[in-house]
Amino acid sequence: MKPLNSVLALGALALVIAGGFHYWPESSEPAAMQAPNSSTPSRAAATPTTEPTQSGDQRVVELAVKYLELYGDTITEPATQARLYNERRNLLARYPDSGDELFQSAITTAFPELADSIFALLAKLDLYNRWLDNHELRLQGLPDLERYAELWQQREAIFGPLASQIWAEEQNPVEAKSDQFQQTLARLDQANQMPLTELAHQLQTTADELYGADLARQLAGSGATGHALFSMDSVQQQLASLPADKRQQAINALRRQIGYSEETVRQLAEEDQRREEKWQKGKAYMAERRALENRLNGDQLEAALTDLRQEHFGFSAPTIEREEDEGFFRFERERRYGLN
Repeated sequence: MKPLNSVLALGALALVIAGGFHYWPESSEPAAMQAPNSSTPSRAAATPTTEPTQSGDQRVVELAVKYLELYGDTITEPATQARLYNERRNLLARYPDSGDELFQSAITTAFPELADSIFALLAKLDLYNRWLDNHELRLQGLPDLERYAELWQQREAIFGPLASQIWAEEQNPVEAKSDQFQQTLARLDQANQMPLTELAHQLQTTADELYGADLARQLAGSGATGHALFSMDSVQQQLASLPADKRQQAINALRRQIGYSEETVRQLAEEDQRREEKWQKGKAYMAERRALENRLNGDQLEAALTDLRQEHFGFSAPTIEREEDEGFFRFERERRYGLN
């Protein structure tokens, strides 16, 4: 069994408190490797420059290529789009007069069909961060659970169901608030024979008893309870044993049971389908990759792998190649249904 602390840790709570709750995603690594970062500008962005040294058109093309390589594979996901917030911020710091125009042109060039939705999401992040600036001192004075619940209330008020996707990797303090809750999680994590509905019921009941029904409902609505539920090995093993269509029905039913709205269930089911398609494509790629490794080597293997990545991933192939050069194979990660 995996160590529970690796899944149910307090790392993000410390990040929220220490970092002033802001969302400043780091953008110097591929999207699959990224995590939220502090609000300190990068050194490259620290010295303002009035205008780029290259022509505007050349700079736009370079930025568009960069964004395609870094974010193209997962750009349809709200969490990836949110990571562009820091790209825009760094451009504005470096080029105060032209940074915004450069960013908009580069995004429109790289992702023409998604540009409007990206700009709309970044505008909401601007609104969220202004709210944080205006309430930071008051939030710091709140108890952990109240602060967490209020943060998620505001995120949901601004982003709706997308909030749980943008902050999907954030752990929540309710998961580690008490020894009793940890003991319940540990017990349920190993309860492989317990029906899924009963696992969800016991998790929800424990949260209600420990934290009160009102706060537990807020945490369920934020996605915190769902993250805890779908992180459990007992849940994952049962979901993995189901056919794909039955699995999705079970995931939808669990989300309804712990308080997700029908609209949220629908949207998350669509996101699950996109993830499933990517994992299936990844499995096919890895199988073909292993076959090539068994019969080729040297330059022949490298050339064949380049063609294979291009065939499966198109403009995202350079990102996949860079990850593999660094020893990271995204489709060898553990599959967690309802989460990744």
